[in-house]
Amino acid sequence: MVAENKRIAWIDLAKGFCILLVVINHVAIAMQIGSSLELQAGSFKMPLYFILSGLFFKQYENFGGFLKRKTNKLFIPFLFFFVVTSVLPEAIVKHQSALTVAMQTRYIPHNNGIWFLLCLFEMNVVFYLVHLLAKAVSQRWSTAIVLAVSALLGALGLCLASNRILLPFYLDTAMTALPFFAFGYWLFRHTGFMSAPLHWLRDGLSLVVCVLIVWYMALPFIWIENRFPFEVSPVVAWPLNIYLCGFAGTMMVLIISKLLKRLPLVSFWGRYSIIILCTNQVVIFVVNHFLSRWFSGTRLLLVLLAVTLLICHLLILFMRKYMPHVTAQKDVIRI
Repeated sequence: MVAENKRIAWIDLAKGFCILLVVINHVAIAMQIGSSLELQAGSFKMPLYFILSGLFFKQYENFGGFLKRKTNKLFIPFLFFFVVTSVLPEAIVKHQSALTVAMQTRYIPHNNGIWFLLCLFEMNVVFYLVHLLAKAVSQRWSTAIVLAVSALLGALGLCLASNRILLPFYLDTAMTALPFFAFGYWLFRHTGFMSAPLHWLRDGLSLVVCVLIVWYMALPFIWIENRFPFEVSPVVAWPLNIYLCGFAGTMMVLIISKLLKRLPLVSFWGRYSIIILCTNQVVIFVVNHFLSRWFSGTRLLLVLLAVTLLICHLLILFMRKYMPHVTAQKDVIRI
């Protein structure tokens, strides 16, 4: 097993690939363009984030300590960026409440990407309670119980999705995505994948299988709204496509990251991906406003992506030094 307090370089690289997918997607949305690979990337982009988060789940000393840590790492960054990038601009520009808009539409004005932090905070709390319940029922079978309950909650989340029933604060999305979090938990603690050296034949074949699954089985799913963008039939295909593509796409990225180990810039961005997540949409909006006067088409896409990543890189350097308490680098609540 891998020591839980030791940083794994290729996991930072996987996080870097993940945040790159997010930024590229937000740039494409800003320019109102699509891609032939958007469907495939979209089938595992968010599941990858959820699984990476589940990899390092830990109960800590008790529920109070766990809640404090997740508040420091997830809820406080969400609250800070929600107020600074959504509440204040919405009040100034449109004279309305960003909270009301978010509650009614699931759209967080000006910086929609931060929804993930709130959803992940809730998912951690739910998974902690499931984990606690499983241990109380049976120490021996606790992992099996955790996986089973997570699967049931995922099925419930999909039922809500199929009936277009939305719960407040992305709780339905948290339920649908919980099997991914549980998969990450299982992968770290109960397999040798994290610490075992790369096996060229086994991992090479696994990579090919994962690519084929993602390529041929991908279906679009809007995670922020916990729904498909269209009616899907038959219903039995829903969990198969969502979860299988999510698992396969994640393993594909993990195997590639394990092979490459480290890419200087991408690994750095992965280590501080929360800062990019919380700032990239604001940066894209501002930069696109100015660059669109001089560039268009593919050239605008490439320049906008490059300038956005450059500014986000500079924001990492600034925020980790001068704003560490609101970017999950230092604790606000003393543990």
